[in-house]
Amino acid sequence: MKNFLIKTSKKLKNSESYQERKKFFCELLTNRETSYTKYFDSSMVILILFSVFILVLNKTYAVSQWILFIDMYLISFIFLLEYLLRFWIYSNVHEQVLELESKGERLGKMLFTILKRKVQYVFSLTGIIDLLAVLPQFRIIRLFKLYHYLYGAKTLLKALSKKEFEFKFLGYILLTVVFSLASVLYVVEYGINPNIKSFLDALYWALVTVSTVGYGDISPVTDIGKMVAMLGIIFGIAMISFVTSVMVSAFAERFDELRTHSSINTLYDLKNVVILNGYGYLGSRIAHYIKEETNYHCVVIEENKEKINKSFDASHLTIYGDGCSLEIMKMIYKNERNIVAMLTLKSSDIENIYFILNAKSYDKRAILLSRISSKHLFLQYKSIGTDKVIDPYAIIHNRAYYYIINQLQENNRLKVSVFGYGTKSKHLVDMCISSGIDVEIYDNIERNENHVLPINFEDEKHLDILKGLSNNLVICAMDDEAINHYLAISLKVNQFNGKIIALSDTEQKNRQLKLAGADIIFDLYDESAKEFIVQLDRIGRK
Repeated sequence: MKNFLIKTSKKLKNSESYQERKKFFCELLTNRETSYTKYFDSSMVILILFSVFILVLNKTYAVSQWILFIDMYLISFIFLLEYLLRFWIYSNVHEQVLELESKGERLGKMLFTILKRKVQYVFSLTGIIDLLAVLPQFRIIRLFKLYHYLYGAKTLLKALSKKEFEFKFLGYILLTVVFSLASVLYVVEYGINPNIKSFLDALYWALVTVSTVGYGDISPVTDIGKMVAMLGIIFGIAMISFVTSVMVSAFAERFDELRTHSSINTLYDLKNVVILNGYGYLGSRIAHYIKEETNYHCVVIEENKEKINKSFDASHLTIYGDGCSLEIMKMIYKNERNIVAMLTLKSSDIENIYFILNAKSYDKRAILLSRISSKHLFLQYKSIGTDKVIDPYAIIHNRAYYYIINQLQENNRLKVSVFGYGTKSKHLVDMCISSGIDVEIYDNIERNENHVLPINFEDEKHLDILKGLSNNLVICAMDDEAINHYLAISLKVNQFNGKIIALSDTEQKNRQLKLAGADIIFDLYDESAKEFIVQLDRIGRK
């Protein structure tokens, strides 16, 4: 018999048709993400509800025999087939046999292992429900089978299962309180209260009181009994509050998962999808422009709870999770034909590069656009097949540079003064200098650059410097945003006749800079977002 088991197991392992059939049923019964599973689940939910409805209806009205035949036999047969399929896919017998055979195990050990795995399903809670649901006399049990087909219910039950300690603690408290109250009332009022004829009556009263239901069929008649009842009510209110907080906490932890599941299902049905990895300020601007100015559908991947809520508030499809994870990539690539492009917008180049590698591993033809934070990593991006690398600072510097050129052409007597020689402005300043533009550079941080003039905003002398710039083209690009606002205000109150340019990186700072007196603001991320949209438009025309 052992040889027969081994021979059969090898045959099944090498049988492509058997493996494909088993894989199909595994996907059908356990994988919520397949396109055909949702139709199967919907059909099973309809059968369950129909069966229970007929059961209830038959208690009051005479139901046609053919309808009862469908309910009693046809639906039961379908549930029997499903039970057998779940029993079959629960474990791979042939793999277990071959694994044990490689270890030199005896026939008895093989049979015990096979039987043990199958018995685990048979005597599991879901296995018992599936088996009882087959039997017509237990049709009402079929309602519990909804657990298999309603993803939300399954997710919430998993969430509650993670609160096992809290519910055990609640159970101990509830048991102690109810038993104690029942004991006191029984001792005090047995023989006095005509409604308490046994300890069971006292237990019933205690549970009804603690649950704050209060049917009123049993009430204490002594002063001590009434005091016990009041104590029970207080305990009941406290326990209900505790249960409510635990359940709300459990549901809140799984709520993002439920919303993600809904977004994933919607994603599969959409066309012309653009995936955004990251929903920071840049991601939010791109998502806004995609929604308002293109025919693409935007889907956001984000793991920060605050940013997720902002994305949902903006009515974007949002997937909760790390875009670099294989699980997320596997989910979104179930229907990769509807994905036009993928944009990775993280501030970390390492995360962007890893996301691109992850996407390319699933589809080498995937179109990837990425933000870059460190210019020296440009070759790394290109080497892994990134279709377009966009540097937000380079874009804002180019826009500001051409604006300065136009201003100087209109008035060649203008001088350019730049405050700040860090990441925000260094490339722009270098572009101006290489073009022969005379630039004065001020910074309150020592930069080890001879052409950078030091300025101390704690010293009143800096006001004299600002007064001497009354006809200049001033660029506010300090690392400290508060100083940029201060600069704009200080220039405006000293009869400033030139123009103030501000390089900004958030929408909030834009409003503040405008109020402070900035004449024109180049938004680091808004300008970059527009460039991404231009690139998407070019992809759409190909």
